[in-house]
Amino acid sequence: MNKIIKISIISLVVAFALYNSFTFEKLDVKRERASVKDFNPRQKAEYLWDNKLDEILETAVDLKSFDTQLADAPDALIQQNGKVIGITSMVSFLVKGAAMQAAPGADEIAVEIADGHAAYTLQIKYIVGNAARDALGYFKIDEFKNTMDFNAMSTEINQLIKHREIVKLDSIKPGETIQFIGALEINSESMPSQIAIVPLKIEAGN
Repeated sequence: MNKIIKISIISLVVAFALYNSFTFEKLDVKRERASVKDFNPRQKAEYLWDNKLDEILETAVDLKSFDTQLADAPDALIQQNGKVIGITSMVSFLVKGAAMQAAPGADEIAVEIADGHAAYTLQIKYIVGNAARDALGYFKIDEFKNTMDFNAMSTEINQLIKHREIVKLDSIKPGETIQFIGALEINSESMPSQIAIVPLKIEAGN
């Protein structure tokens, strides 16, 4: 039965990626993309951050809801909220939640969920990988001259996270509540028990 479920999810991810490759955009969105086509990766990342980030983050799913669906209905979760870049088993998501600020010098912050099915951590020191770029889903790989420039987008976005969001933690005391919106990625071929979240927005909260 597990093998059947696994094959079903993999097939869904492949179909989902192919569908995204052939979706059509509104004319104004297409023009907007064309206007930044010749920007270098850093300029593109800054444009995204300054002009589109807040709008995109509004689509984030509540982390508790994500956790429940990941355990009970992963195929529906992927179809409704996942983002896939190319033909791959890696699926990215935007999630929102809350955590308690850790002690100074911590590499990560534990994110507690009542009756959670997976263990979640908010990454606050090592911001690497493609989770943020892929979960935001704004730029498409075919808009870049080569994969090197597309991969450089991850580096530039990760740098913005460090310099514009992670620094906000300096003014939040240990034990205080943090409200966050972040990006995560999972391998659909193997449902994870531990999931790292890359913060895209951090605020002190109640």
